Amino acid sequence: MVSLTNEVSNYIRKELRSFPNVNSMENKYPIVENDRVFIMNEMHRSQKLRKMHLETGYTDNIEVMHCVLFPNPDYPIPIFGADIVETPTVVTAAIVDLSPVYGTKRLLEIFRDVSYKYKFKENRPLPLWGDDIFSQGCKFIRIKTEEEKYKYLELIKETLTLYKGIVENAVFDMQWINTMKRIDDQCWYCTSQRKNKKTKAVLSQWFDPEWAEDYINDVLFDKPKWQALSNT
Repeated sequence: MVSLTNEVSNYIRKELRSFPNVNSMENKYPIVENDRVFIMNEMHRSQKLRKMHLETGYTDNIEVMHCVLFPNPDYPIPIFGADIVETPTVVTAAIVDLSPVYGTKRLLEIFRDVSYKYKFKENRPLPLWGDDIFSQGCKFIRIKTEEEKYKYLELIKETLTLYKGIVENAVFDMQWINTMKRIDDQCWYCTSQRKNKKTKAVLSQWFDPEWAEDYINDVLFDKPKWQALSNT
C-alpha cells in the first residue's frame, strides 16, 4: 500500500518552499531518534507566517505527520493544520483544517465549501478539547482504501493551494487591537492542543515525560511572542 504519510509530507514540503520569502528558522530538535523512533522537524518562517512546521515520525509499525502553519497575527490568516497517523494496514487518523482566528470568517466559508466536496466513509468525532478551535470545514477521518488515500491527498492539495493564495493576498492589519485578538486566538489554539493527552502519552513512551512536555510546549505548539513578532 502507498504510504499516505510520505505522499502528503513530500507534497507539503515542496509547496512550502514555494511560499514567498521563506527562510529557515531556529530548530530546537531537527532530528530526534532512539532505537524505537525517528522524528524529523523542518522549520521555516516568512513575513506573513511566523512558523511553518512539518514533522514526520517513523517507528516499526507507525508513520505520523504533523504540519501547522502559524500566521503572523498582524495578518488576517487562519491556521493551517494537517495530521496523519498511519499503520501498514490503515490510516487511523487523518485531519486537515483551516482553524479560525479573528477576521477570517469569509475565508473559512470558502474552505468549508472546498472541504464539503470531499466525502469519506468514516468520519471521526472531533475531540472535546478541540471543540472550539476547529472550523466547520474540518475533516477528521479514518482511511482504509487506496482510493480514499488519493482523495485525502487531493483535499490537501486544494486546501494548500487555497491557503497559499490567502497568504499571498493578505494585507497588513493596521489595527493593533485586531492583532491582539489574533494573538489571543493562537494562544487558545495552542493551549487547547496541549490538552491532547494522547500526544504526551505517545511521546512519553518513546522519551521521558518531562522531555515530552517540553517538546509539546516549545516545538509543536509554542505560543506567539509579541516582541519576536514585531521584529520579523
